[in-house]
Amino acid sequence: MSDERLFPGPSPVQADTLNAWRELFESKHSADFAQLKGTDCLEEPIFTFEVDYRDIDQNDLLSLYFNEMPVSTIELANEVLRTMVAEYEVSDIRCILRPVSLPSERTKSISALRMRNRGTIVSCVVRVKDVGPRLGYLQEALYVCAKCDHRETVKQRIARERKRPDGPCKECFNKAMVDFEGKIPYSYYESLRKSMKLTAEGSFYKDIQYLSVSDIDDSSAQPIWVIIDDEYVDRFSVGDTVRINGIVQIDPVPDRNFMKDTRRILQIHAFSVEPL
Repeated sequence: MSDERLFPGPSPVQADTLNAWRELFESKHSADFAQLKGTDCLEEPIFTFEVDYRDIDQNDLLSLYFNEMPVSTIELANEVLRTMVAEYEVSDIRCILRPVSLPSERTKSISALRMRNRGTIVSCVVRVKDVGPRLGYLQEALYVCAKCDHRETVKQRIARERKRPDGPCKECFNKAMVDFEGKIPYSYYESLRKSMKLTAEGSFYKDIQYLSVSDIDDSSAQPIWVIIDDEYVDRFSVGDTVRINGIVQIDPVPDRNFMKDTRRILQIHAFSVEPL
């Protein structure tokens, strides 16, 4: 076993990305944070933090990671926003990064999207054909050890089986390694693994909604589902024309009748929506 010590905290790449986001927010959006002080958190619990893509692209590090790893890079941006909101003493408002004004090379038609576009950022001008009901999904599940109250948060994915922590409670496992001199009985190991229980208090649920959209110039073509979240939920109606900026993803077919069905459909998880 390696003697290298592992310290908690962000990796060097994550730390650089966090610092880059903070520099961008401080240099370009100080007025937005000042505006937060006068915001009524009861009427507006979510603050849409729109950032021009050109500002992201001007920073070499943010441009690289935003385009190559958009999901994790946006998560880091939202982490910085949470920290900065707390610094401005506005504790009950959640800021969400919404990159807008994507360049023309990101513009795609819905009919042109294929499986090979999975994971890429696209900007699509669409017409809303159908609006699904409001839904919620468990974005972060909090597990608590029934033996020692150790806590562990596990990120979840939309429409996927809920994930549990990898292995048993780390605190109890380390203690058992000492007590049993490195030879933990299998039955005891299983009891440690099952001691991690999901708790509703502390778990984070996110509002989502599905929109069925198609190209504005070909309404008879096959539509695609777009996932919107948070403040965008219930904002759009059938017939609206909008620009969807988001990440192409794949999802199991809705009517699959067995667990290991390999068929997939395309969808877009929107990180911003611009009315037209």
